[in-house]
This record gives sequence, C-alpha cells and structure tokens, in this order.
Amino acid sequence: MKQTLTILLLLISCLTFGQSRNELANSKIYVRATYFDKKNEYIGLQTRTDLTDTIIDNVKYRKFQTSDFTDYSNKQETKTFYETFTNDVYCLLDNSKKVVHKINFQIDKEQVATIFGKQTNILLEFIDARNSYPRDSLVPTRKTPRKYYQKDNSEIYLVIIPDLQSLVIFSNGQFYTKQLMGDNYNDISNGLKNNYTASTRFDIQKDDEIQLFYRRKWYNDTTNVAEYQDKQFKNFKYLNDTIINNVKALKFEVEGYNYLSGSYDSPQELLVTVTDSGYYVGYQFVLFQDYKTELKIVETEKGKELSLQGVTFDTINGNTYPKIVQAKSDPYRYYILPFFPMPFVEFGNVQGIITYTKIKGIEKGKKRERVYITDKNNISDLISKTKTEIEIIMYFVNEAEVEIEIQDYETDKIVGSLKAKAKKGLNSYIVRSDNFEKDKQYSVQINYKNKENSGSFSNSVTTKY
Repeated sequence: MKQTLTILLLLISCLTFGQSRNELANSKIYVRATYFDKKNEYIGLQTRTDLTDTIIDNVKYRKFQTSDFTDYSNKQETKTFYETFTNDVYCLLDNSKKVVHKINFQIDKEQVATIFGKQTNILLEFIDARNSYPRDSLVPTRKTPRKYYQKDNSEIYLVIIPDLQSLVIFSNGQFYTKQLMGDNYNDISNGLKNNYTASTRFDIQKDDEIQLFYRRKWYNDTTNVAEYQDKQFKNFKYLNDTIINNVKALKFEVEGYNYLSGSYDSPQELLVTVTDSGYYVGYQFVLFQDYKTELKIVETEKGKELSLQGVTFDTINGNTYPKIVQAKSDPYRYYILPFFPMPFVEFGNVQGIITYTKIKGIEKGKKRERVYITDKNNISDLISKTKTEIEIIMYFVNEAEVEIEIQDYETDKIVGSLKAKAKKGLNSYIVRSDNFEKDKQYSVQINYKNKENSGSFSNSVTTKY
C-alpha cells in the first residue's frame, strides 16, 4: 500500500493544469513504470486512440486502441478495448469482449468485483487531492480519486475519478500505468492527433515584439470553472543585429511588470546569439529544425526519463499562434515559439500565454498594460538614471521611516545606502554611489517601519552606465 503513495501523489499534483475540469482527462498519453523499494523506473509509454461508440449487451461502450512503445517512432504493440462508465459501473472489455475490469465505483465498502480478469474481493481508499488541512476532514465527492485494490494484494489496484469518467492509474502488481494529466499533455495529445509540425526558423524584423503573460489558475470548487489571477508580463522587442565575439546576435529590449507586487522592470537589453544550427537564449539552445510529435523514454545519467514533445495552437484575445510543447521527468513545462526566439517555462499553477504579437509589422492580440497598486506598500520602479545614481520609486499607504541598501551580488558588499522618510503616496529616492559598474545587476533591499507595522522589500536593478 505504501509503495503506491508516491505514484498517487504524482497524479494528484497534476490535477490543477487542465483548461477546465472536464478536460483534465483529455490527455491520451500514459506512462508505464515499476515502483519497488521506493524507486520509480519508467519502462514504456502508451497512447490511446478513441474510435467509435458501440452497443454491447444493451450498454454503450467506447471502443479504443492502445499502443505501447518506448519510442513512438519505432515498433508499437497495439491492442483494442471497450470501455463504459454506465450506471456508476466501470467495465473494460478486451478485443474478444471478455471482462478485464468490472467494478461499481459508487460503492464505498467491500465488494466483489473483477480486476485484471479475476473476480475477487475489493476494498476502497479515497485519495485526498486537497491542498488544505486537516486531512481527516475529507468528505468524498465524485471529484475524489478512488483507489480500488485487491483485498489480498494491495499492489493490484485501479484508481478512478468518477466525475471525469476516467481510469487514471492501474497496477497489476508488477508495473503500473498512469495517465499523464495536464495542459501540456493535452497539447501534446492534440499535436499527435492532428500530426502538427512547426519550424523554428523564425523571420522577424526591427520592432517586432511579443508579450508573454503569466497568470495563476485554479478551479472554483462550486462551478468547476477555471479562475485566474494576473501575475506578471514580459515584453520582448527586437531592436537590431550585432556581432559578439565574431558571432551574430539579436538584440532585444525586455521590460516587465508584476501585478502582485506592483514592481515595474525597466527596459533592459537581452542578446540572443545565432548560429547556423540554432540560437541561444542564455544557456538554452534551440535547434533550427522541423518539430513534430516525439514520445520516448531516454537513457540519462540519472536513469530512464521521459522525453515528450508536440506541436499545437493556442488562441488568446483572437490571436492564434503555434507553440512547441515539451515535457520531461521534472515538474516544469517547456515551450518554444516557432515565430519568435523566446522560449519560456511554466511551473505549478502558473500558466504562460502570448497575449500580443507583432511579427513582420502585423499586430495580433491585445497588449496588457501595467496598473498602479495603491492599497498596499510596493516598489513601483527601479531606474538606473546615471553612472552614479539609481532611483527607487515606491508607493506607501502611510508615512514611514525608510532604509535602502544596494548590494553587490558577487561580493555581498553594500555599494550604496540611504535613510529617508516616506509620505503617503508615491515617493522617489535617489541612491548615489561611485562604485556602480556598467551592465551589472545589484540587489536592492528596502526596510520600512511606522507606528502601525514594519516590513521589507527585495528586488534587483541592472545598471546601464
């Protein structure tokens, strides 16, 4: 029983990523693995293709086909099944119409059911997918994952989520198969179904730009509708070409805004180096090639890991754009834009979308703008004004005493400081130093206190001069 806990938690951690709750089970990609002695090892992948509905013994079944493989481009083993969730009974038949699984997922006590072709006594365990505590307060609903396991062998089990009508994990005691659930797996499934491809050989001109917008996403427990909270945006504008160490580079201007803190990131320069085979953004290298669906288990120094990729399209504010989606064994979600050299990453319940594009001078979508927070203390702007001056603009709800320190990240040395008073509203402070170095990033630490409370802010600024 304990050996399956990690597997179940891996499933539960993915349940916040779907576009809507009903689409959480839309992924057609499954991983097959073993889990013994607290060690998880991938042994293969599986895809599912839904075919047609058919009537068997007056019950409607969905006919589907599975393909098992370690590399989608190579040999696959295919099987055909029939599945139904009619009348709260999950039933899976093989190609000969013989029962593989048959269980009443509405019964919350011991029952006699069929699992892996064997009729046996089955027990139930509700899986608590909540982030809240206390855990002993769980009141199961049709959203609660239900683990039905063989009474005499708890490592033989099925996990069903009733409201999604999905068998999300099943284990025969030797290996388990788990549905990979999340926006990225839905996207890869969509690319697989439609055979989408995309080339990363972008074509942009001066002043072309994109806006990458991040938002938090969760589901309303009552309506099951996705709700969002604006987090931040980054604007990337292409300025011109340059040469760095005899290598071509594209120069971009990057600015951003954080809706949660109210902090504005002043425009900074970003260089993207370009070679004949691809381009670098920081340490990330993106190949110039035609991207398509790739699903495989790869050998690494850490062992066998997932390497999944697909191409899909997203539509935001009327702007439809392609994106290359990649998933690995880590918790991050990776994206490459075929039309603009700026890959990005998602993590947790934060979703990245392209709200605005200007490519070859043609604008699509709607650019989000910064707002000014006035209901709490916040940093509005950090500006490298001159060779010896950095300006800090802050909003305070009440009067306060303020201390500002600017520190060198490399040496931890304080290179500039200031003590001042803050009035209610916007305040501007100039911190002077003869030790600022051009194109260097410094940490900015701000402490404040008044009669009511005290607090602090941490941020960074990059000098221009």
